[in-house]
Amino acid sequence: LDWTSVVDGANNDNQGDEEVRSLSKTGGISMPPYVAVIEEQYYTSENVAKLVYFASQYAAGDAYGTVAEGGPLRGVLVIASDASSSSSENNGVQHPSPEPLAPQGDDTPSQPLTVGSSYEWNANNAGDGLANADMYGLPTAYVADVNTANYLRSVASEQSAVIISKGGEDGSSTTSVTATASNAAAYPSIVSEFNYYMGPDEVDAKKCLGWKDADGEWSPRCAPLGGNSVWSVAGSPLTLGYGGESDNANDNEDGGENDANNNNRPVILLATSIDSTSMFHDLSPGANNAASNTLTLLLAAQLVGSSVKDDVLDSLYGQIVFGFFQGESYGYMGSRRFLKDVLEGFQCTEGNEGVPSVYKKKDEANTQRGCLHPLRADLTFQNLGQVRGMIAVDQVANLGGSKNLYVHGGAATDGESGYAGFLSEVIVELSANDEGGYVAQASSVQDQEDDDGVSPLPPTPLSSLVQLSSSAVGGVVLTGYDDAFVANSLYHSHLDSASSKYQTIDKDAIASAATLIARTAIAAAYQDANNEVDSETASNYASQLIPEPVSSSSATFTTLYKCLFEDGNCETFLSYGTVERTNDAARTGSDLGMGVPLGTPPSYYTSIYDSSNGQAFLRASGKYYGSLMPDEAGKDSEPIKNYGVDDEDVFLVRPSLLEMSIFGLLNNYLGKGSLAEQSEDGSDPALTTCKSTKDCSSVSYCNSESSSSTTPTCAGGSCVCGTRSHYHPALDEALTAAANVGTGMFELGEEDEGISALYTEPYWSNYVGVRVYNDAGNTPGVYASSLGAVFALACIGFVWRFKKTMVKEKVY
Repeated sequence: LDWTSVVDGANNDNQGDEEVRSLSKTGGISMPPYVAVIEEQYYTSENVAKLVYFASQYAAGDAYGTVAEGGPLRGVLVIASDASSSSSENNGVQHPSPEPLAPQGDDTPSQPLTVGSSYEWNANNAGDGLANADMYGLPTAYVADVNTANYLRSVASEQSAVIISKGGEDGSSTTSVTATASNAAAYPSIVSEFNYYMGPDEVDAKKCLGWKDADGEWSPRCAPLGGNSVWSVAGSPLTLGYGGESDNANDNEDGGENDANNNNRPVILLATSIDSTSMFHDLSPGANNAASNTLTLLLAAQLVGSSVKDDVLDSLYGQIVFGFFQGESYGYMGSRRFLKDVLEGFQCTEGNEGVPSVYKKKDEANTQRGCLHPLRADLTFQNLGQVRGMIAVDQVANLGGSKNLYVHGGAATDGESGYAGFLSEVIVELSANDEGGYVAQASSVQDQEDDDGVSPLPPTPLSSLVQLSSSAVGGVVLTGYDDAFVANSLYHSHLDSASSKYQTIDKDAIASAATLIARTAIAAAYQDANNEVDSETASNYASQLIPEPVSSSSATFTTLYKCLFEDGNCETFLSYGTVERTNDAARTGSDLGMGVPLGTPPSYYTSIYDSSNGQAFLRASGKYYGSLMPDEAGKDSEPIKNYGVDDEDVFLVRPSLLEMSIFGLLNNYLGKGSLAEQSEDGSDPALTTCKSTKDCSSVSYCNSESSSSTTPTCAGGSCVCGTRSHYHPALDEALTAAANVGTGMFELGEEDEGISALYTEPYWSNYVGVRVYNDAGNTPGVYASSLGAVFALACIGFVWRFKKTMVKEKVY
């Protein structure tokens, strides 16, 4: 039915409503079960509430057959607005964002995690909070195909006209429902079957994670959301081995002096989110957030890696670290998990030195380490210094038609200590010489405070850093918006796509932002311990090291843009993913296959967190565990064998294709600064091609003097110097993989403060989904059955007669 036919007349102030409700409870008023068809621009929390309220006035009638338990409204089909007969009139209609006015702020599960949680960043997008509405019992599906959507819209109008009558004879606003056999030919001609059972409505995340079956066996009914963040260092790689207690504490007691392993220097963290969401999770294109954020930071890494040698980067006071955080749309999962481990000092139950992540390589130098419980497949983050500041990026692809970029945060984020304010000044200083005319300026929000006296921050990883450090450490966010997201930027909408006529992508703005981020990172690392370098001097130094800006017409930009905005299964991602898969299989002895693809077109929903979707796990003595507490009893009451009893014990992880590609791209972009040999003309030597790291064993152009960790590795088909990229779990901070049981089992941590969002997703059956099809009624079935019966009788008669003839002729 057309949605407009089943909302009008549903007025909360209508005096007759109580009578309607009373009649519906006794079966006095009913209507056939139906599915509401609604154009996407009208799919708002207000209209959904109207649909639900209207349906609550009626009982589900049985005029067209037996009715299962429930009201008449059985689901919603959202159709592409292009398919509407008046689509040409809808081009000027603003498509609201499904997020609330204060994304991840007040009245959301992430409210305690957001700095300035009451600030309405989404005001220009008519954010109506549909994403946080309780949709239990109201399954919804999206119809993107224009022809199908046009047909459904037409049929819905026709069927509504048959059974819904609007307006009384006296001109009053009334709705009457007619459901008789006389109109059965018209209704229902299209049938929708929604199969979306996801468990009882009383079950929350904690209950479904701890669910036990009738026999008392632990059998979770859901999985947490999550994945893997990717981080990488610019300059010489960090050592993978344990650096001792001072290294483990992630402190800066050495005053930032460069040690032999390039460890423990103050960290300048360049950060962004790599995920998005929408009302339809498999349609989360995230063009103006996840895609543009990822592209900007990758281009900044490529610019730093191609412009500045490792020895120069290693000589700077600060160390540049790139952080691509997963799960930021669902409570900042990636950034909070990483920053808690780094800021607070991760504590491994069996000792902070950990164990070799590939046990058979235990005697090799510079072996990657892991922790058995709480499980971490890579402990290299322990060798990072303390975070000094952050430079984040958000939504720089749509500037609303302007050439203005904005700097949020700054001095207010770190208690006026000076460093965050310096970062803000540097970005503004550097943008003054932007070749494309793009100008960065301080956001007007910096001077505002909420009711608690807090200066609000955009919902980005910077909010995690400021909140976790209690404002002891701050930074800046470079954005394409000032005091609110750009109007019609389609924040977390399924329409936020580069191919959508409602979205505008400014490639030059992305290139300009990437250049600013790269140069600001150099200036930030150049600043000394006492903040004695002024912004102009630091900006000039950075511009000298990186004289050439990113170009939106470059091959790198074009290739990455296609992969991130148009085809997530592009050849470039598949190539990098294949190399990383091969490298990991050779290192661990286990081939887990290619990670889950990004899709065509790309969709940036973070996914569930299990062994097939990013959860790290380990194999010990032939058994697989989410984490391990040796010498304790396992599920079968037998003692758990210690890790290392079997020489084949190993930590394993299967990241997504996007995460694997980012991992390889960062190794490629940042791994060319340690090239020792140069050609006669002074240019870098041609890189050796490869399919895996074993093809790089004979490479001699990597400078082993700058670091002991520059062993050649294969990244994207080229041998580069050293592994700089690392995975880190992006999982809600309240959860820990349960010890001594298989994967997919999670417990609340002992130190859970109860402030995290804790998003989970129910396990789906194979039958979950929706079918929409023509229902021809009973008549064709009767005809088919009758024809079949006649044909069967004819066959029986023919066989009987044929047999009789053969007997007569003595051939049978």
